This record gives sequence, C-alpha cells and structure tokens, in this order.
Amino acid sequence: MSINSIKLSMPVTPSLAEYLRRPLQYRFNTLQRYLLVQNLFLSGLCLGVGACIYLLQDLVDNLDVFVQAGVGVGVMATFFLAKLPLILSQILPAAYLVSLIVQIGLLVRHRELLALQSGGVSYAALVRFYAVYGLVWCVLQLFLSQGLGVAGQRTMDRIWQEQVQKQAVGVVELRNIWFLNGPYVVNVESAYPDQGQGKDVTVYVYGEGNTLKRIISAETFQVQGRQWELQSVRVYETITFDVYQETSLYLDISQDLDAFSILQTRFEASALSLFELGRIISYLEGTGSNVERLRTVWHMKWAYAFSLLVMTFIALALYTLFDSVYLNIALGLSIVFLYYVLFVLGVSLGERGFMSPFFGAWLGNFFFGLSAGALLVWHFMPDELSAFRKQ
Repeated sequence: MSINSIKLSMPVTPSLAEYLRRPLQYRFNTLQRYLLVQNLFLSGLCLGVGACIYLLQDLVDNLDVFVQAGVGVGVMATFFLAKLPLILSQILPAAYLVSLIVQIGLLVRHRELLALQSGGVSYAALVRFYAVYGLVWCVLQLFLSQGLGVAGQRTMDRIWQEQVQKQAVGVVELRNIWFLNGPYVVNVESAYPDQGQGKDVTVYVYGEGNTLKRIISAETFQVQGRQWELQSVRVYETITFDVYQETSLYLDISQDLDAFSILQTRFEASALSLFELGRIISYLEGTGSNVERLRTVWHMKWAYAFSLLVMTFIALALYTLFDSVYLNIALGLSIVFLYYVLFVLGVSLGERGFMSPFFGAWLGNFFFGLSAGALLVWHFMPDELSAFRKQ
C-alpha cells in the first residue's frame, strides 16, 4: 500500500488537530523544525551505530598488529580518532538513507502524513523541503570528506608507517620523467621532489616551426623558484653542430615535481583534497601528461558528496510505492549496494579511458537520481493533469 491509498477517514491526534487550525505558513515553518530535529536525531543514531560497528571490526582486524608493534593505547586512540571522519563520510549516504526512510515511515505509521495532507501540506511540499535539506547534507559531506577526512587520512598514514611499521619516512625518487614546458621538452632520469633536485637531465630546445635548435644535457639540476639551475652542462647546437660545456646554466622551467610524485604513485582517493587534485591536474595538463585517472578521482569526490541528494530522492520515491518501513529499509539497503557497485564500475571505466571522467564518476548518481526522480514525477503527474484539465 502506498501513500496514494491512505484513507482520509483515519483519526487525527489532538495535538495535530490543534496544529492544523493554525495558518498554513506557520504550520509549514513549524513542520520544518519538527522534521529537522527528528531527522538529525535519527541520522545521528544511524551514524553512531554504523561507526561503532566499523570501528569494532577494524579494531578486531588490527589489534594484533598494534600489540606486536608495542603501540600504546594513546597512539591507538589517536589512530582511530583520526580515522573517524573518513568512516563517517563513507557510511553517511547509507545512514542518511535509512534515517530518512525510518522518519517518513514513522510519519505514515503515526498518521501524521495523513494529517498534514488533510491540512493542506502536500507530499510535494515535503519533497521540496527534503531536497533543500539533502543539499545541506551534501555540503556537510564535502567538508567531512575533503577537510577532516583528508587530514585524518594523513595522520593515520603517518602513525601506521612510523609507529606500527617502524619505518622512517623515506626520500621519494622519481624515474624517467618526460614533460613539456614552453619551448623545452625535458627528460629527467632521476628526481627528488622533497629536495628540489635531480640528476641526468636532457633538455630539447625547440624554436619556430618546431625546429630543434639545441640539446642540453646536465649531470645534476636544482629547482630555484621558477627556474632550474643545471650543473655540469653540455650544449649541442643542432644548426651549427657546435658542442660546448658550461659550469652552470639557468633555464625558465617552472614545472612542479610534486605533481609527478602523485601521478607515478598509487594513492587512496581520500589522500588528496579537491584543491590539491585540481592544482596537480592543471600542472600535468600543461605538460601533456595523461590525467584521466586524476580527473576521474576529482569528479568522484564531487559525485560522492552529492550522493546524499540522490539518497533523498530514493527514500521519497520508495514511499510512493510502499508504505512498509521494513520493506523500504530492505529495498533502500539493496539500492545502496547497487549504487556502490555502479559507482565503482563507473569510476573504474573513467580511470581506464573507456568513459569520460565526468560521466564515469557521476554514473551512479545519474542512474539512481533520474530513476527516483522519474518515480516522483510519475506520482505527481495525475494531480497535475487533473489540475490542467480543470483549467
């Protein structure tokens, strides 16, 4: 039985009867506060339960590793506290969907939804309210994952490497780098981004008409602001065939080596913020590097944040079909599972170039968002057609 089949003959509680006698605008403002407080409580409850289960499982899996490493309780507490924002951001879509399904189910079971409809507050008004409310949750999810989550991920990695695995932070070495910077095509055999230096560099200098003018090789180089200082330089003039040596030579090369350290190493999606990813993508695009993987991750972060709005429409659409809260919870969790499968599949296709980074990252949102939206439109269409015919 859906919300379309609720009979208006059901009794209304005295408190709601008094509420319905008040002006419509006052009623809806009061309703918004009521729904807001109720959903915050339910969302907090679902998040708390989900986070406790997640942390308990993680603790059981890693407790023996911490004990063998001789890590104290304080370090373990810091590790899991740093991981908490990441955990919350991961389970938030599912927890929010369940809380919204339970909330609407309580409105139906307590006949409050019937009372609201009989008092002039339509289901469409609730859809509009929850759509705005869902957008607020999207912003919260973005801050949680890209702000606290990124900082917590780095703290976790540092504790795991230094305190658990007893490994010192090593020097990052990049091998065989190629990039384009202005008139220069640069090949670096070895580079150390943390130290801003490297060795065995070859620079191909091109002029007008893509003519190769000279080839510059150097044993070592040092990054100094927006210039590179080459040491032990040998210059080959391709036009005059002259060869000469220089002790040092400055070239206007402004490439950021940190961008290549990100590109050449595997990293978790939560390890970089949107701002950092955008900066790295802009650097690498200027060099002609392939940035499909990074651009897909960038879009993925936005898509996952806006999954909260998709979950809002899914919960509202389910109650146009069924009124059973238990059935809707089961269907909602099944949809969340399918959403994650489609989300991961789209991201994987985007990273491998089989799909555009934007469409691959947003594939799950588009499919389930449009499906839920179509159900809601189909639900409201008879009323709209009836109003149109009366005109």
